Amino acid sequence: MVDTKLVTPAIRSYFFMKVEKLLLSFFAVLGGLIVAGVAFYLYQSTKAIPATQIKTVRIATPTPTSTPGILTLDSPQDLSVTDSKTVTVAGHTDPKATLVISTASTDEVITPASTGAFTTTITIDNDENYIHILAITPDGRETEKAVTVTYSTESF
Repeated sequence: MVDTKLVTPAIRSYFFMKVEKLLLSFFAVLGGLIVAGVAFYLYQSTKAIPATQIKTVRIATPTPTSTPGILTLDSPQDLSVTDSKTVTVAGHTDPKATLVISTASTDEVITPASTGAFTTTITIDNDENYIHILAITPDGRETEKAVTVTYSTESF
């Protein structure tokens, strides 16, 4: 701790002058920012744009084009139960599409008939089977369906 008797009036006035200068500088900068902000606000609020420079922008709302689903599944029905290890997968799609039928144990690629009809037989595993059917058209559109078929020999 500093003994106040050792601090001379000259040192004390020097210290307080530094603090005064620091505070004066801070308030000068703050006042300048306030004056500049008010001036900018007044300039912007009174600025007028000629009517010839005002343009109307219209945003066209896009009309969605709905493409019909390129895959309908006739069989098997979702959440169906069967006592046969073979299941017929049948439905309709784009005649030029390629179909990928996937289960946990196999993947099968087939091409539909010229009418778009397709039929294939797949072998399923015991219990619950997830069958995923993906149709891919030549232009790159994809449609997929998924069904769950359960194999069980129990009678209900």
